[in-house]
Amino acid sequence: MQLFQFLQVIFFSVSILTLVGIGVIILSRAVSTVSTVDRRIFMVVFIPLLLANTLALFDGEGFFFNWRTWLILGADLVLIIAILWFSHGFQVYGLDPDTVTHVMSETLRQQGYTVETNAAQKHDIWGRSRDACILTAHKGDNEYPVWIVNRFNEVSIRTKQRGDARILHPVVTALHQQKVPYDFKDHAAGLLYIVLAVVLAVLSWIFFFEPRLILIE
Repeated sequence: MQLFQFLQVIFFSVSILTLVGIGVIILSRAVSTVSTVDRRIFMVVFIPLLLANTLALFDGEGFFFNWRTWLILGADLVLIIAILWFSHGFQVYGLDPDTVTHVMSETLRQQGYTVETNAAQKHDIWGRSRDACILTAHKGDNEYPVWIVNRFNEVSIRTKQRGDARILHPVVTALHQQKVPYDFKDHAAGLLYIVLAVVLAVLSWIFFFEPRLILIE
């Protein structure tokens, strides 16, 4: 039982420290005034939490299996697959979407792509729509659509297909080379991630670990 609790502490700690790290990356101007976050890092936030949730099915003697257990395991598996599928692309802080689109277009043209852009509407899972831009890069018979979406001083760039995300790596390098005046409000989302880390730490202690410690005592 103590081993499983120790593993759960590790999983929660990884998620909390990752959120803090994301916040520091966004706020920091150590590299340049433009911050980028690889969306794959969110797998390091959510997957440990789901693993910790699975370990909670252990009751001290073994895993107990009933329909609720299988429901939890099924939900965890679906969420892990969804996170792995959707966690690609980058988030940019410190530049407006028009500048990001321009830098991306010029960089891809230098890489030998033909580029065209079109205005669009992007709908999220809650049904809300946002103004967006679809940048389509062509090379030979292949085309690579990239969504550029602005939300709350955060510009999200994401390829339609997960495997196409490799074309964005030169773009990220070019974005880091942009020198613009540092404006805190463009990086304020970093504070949100740090606050989320603190909230997660407090809630984890109050609702997950403290009741178990009381039971052990």
